[in-house]
This record gives sequence, structure tokens and C-alpha cells, in this order.
Amino acid sequence: MIGLAAALAAWPLAAQHEKDGEKPKNPAIGDPKAIAAGQTLFANGCAACHGNEGQGGRGPNLRERVFWHPLEDDTLFAAIKKGVGGGMPGANLPDYQTWQVVAFVRSMTSPAIENPPPGDVKAGEGLFWGKGTCSNCHAIAGKGSAFGPDLANVAAMRPALDIRQSIVDPDADGAPGYRGMTVVMNDGSTLKGVARNRTNYSLQLQDAKGNLHLLPVASIREITTRKGSPMPKDFGTRLSKTEIDNLVAYLGRQSARPSAVKK
Repeated sequence: MIGLAAALAAWPLAAQHEKDGEKPKNPAIGDPKAIAAGQTLFANGCAACHGNEGQGGRGPNLRERVFWHPLEDDTLFAAIKKGVGGGMPGANLPDYQTWQVVAFVRSMTSPAIENPPPGDVKAGEGLFWGKGTCSNCHAIAGKGSAFGPDLANVAAMRPALDIRQSIVDPDADGAPGYRGMTVVMNDGSTLKGVARNRTNYSLQLQDAKGNLHLLPVASIREITTRKGSPMPKDFGTRLSKTEIDNLVAYLGRQSARPSAVKK
């Protein structure tokens, strides 16, 4: 599937129509089971060039919104089914499986609420508020801690793969705007937390209990900014794959707006 993203960017408009302007409907979009099946099919074929999660390799990164967001589902279907130019062969799959691959590819960049990830939502809820200890840092619907980002609308803002990555590899995105800090005051006392606001005159630091400290710059001796995300790095080993699936499934339903797709 080499060259898929680049080739699709220039795919002729006519290829978006199977017959006389009628666009085929994708029965797999929004179906967690179909998305999971599409992921397996993708891993057994497309991943050789595009990586298991579309992160790129010999072929382009498929998680770049610049390529995927504007494309119609039937455009992706035609490209996967028939191939693109001389760089990407067509997939030898029946239509229903091709649609499953389309659903998975679409889920890479669409908000999770539009493509709910597979998993046991109820079990994921239990993990979030229990064993996973996620609520020690995060809040949903006003419940939990304000130390980490509020997750009440995370499914409307991030694709499921991004949510999963933030759990198993929280440093992958560089934790922009959410760095941990250690502040040593002039009197020798130390504060640890996350900077909420910083100017030339003051630093607003939030500690792990959610308390805000407004610190005049003149009272600070030293500031150390920690690399990466403040989030624990051991969820990939502390939780099983099934537990992570369930946790992602729960977070993939957290949206301020209702989903129009089936769950």
C-alpha cells in the first residue's frame, strides 16, 4: 500500500462514485466490531507499509489529518479495493471486509465518538474509577481530580488510537502544555505540580491534590521542568491488553455531544 495517502490526495472525483453519482454506504462506520475486524485485516496486509497503527513506514503516515479528513468513505473504499497507480496494489478482499478496513482507517483520524472503539464500556468505567486510578488525576462530569486534563469531552476531540497512545505511551506527543514542574522557593521549601499559567511576574502551580499556588517569580529560587508527561508510564504493563481496550472503550464514549452512530 505504498503511496496511498499521497495518491489519494489527487484521486479523481469520478472515483468517488461507483455508479451515476450514487455513493455506496459504509455499514461498518461507527460499528466497534467492524472497526476491530478492520484493524485485524489492516495488520495482516496494509501494516507492512503503513505500520500497525497507521504511523507510517515504507508507506505514508495515515494518521495525518491533511490526507484523510476531507476524503469520502467511498474514495477510501475504491483505493483499498482497486489500488492506486503503480505504488499500491488493490486488496484481495470481499466488499464487506474492504468496508471494515475503511472503517478502521477512518477511525484513525475521526473523533472516537464517531467511531466508538471496541471493548467493554462498563468494565472500562470500573477501571477508570478503580484499579486504573485515572480519577486521581482526571475528572469526568465534575467528578475526580482537576490535576490532569478534564476528560469529559475527550471522545469528541481525539481519535481512539490517540486516546490509547496517551495511556500506554503518554510521552509520545511530548505532553504539550502539560509539563510537570518542581519549584524550589527562596526559603528552601519545594512544590511539585503542573504549571497552569506563567508570566514574567508569577507562576501558577497546581499540585497533585488540585490546590493552586500563585508564586511570585521573585520568591522562586529554582524551577525544574520535567521532561514528558506527568502521567504514569506503566499502564502498558500494569493493565492487560483487554483492560486497556475496555478503558479506551469507556473514554471513547465521553463526549459533550451525543453520537449519531451506533454503539
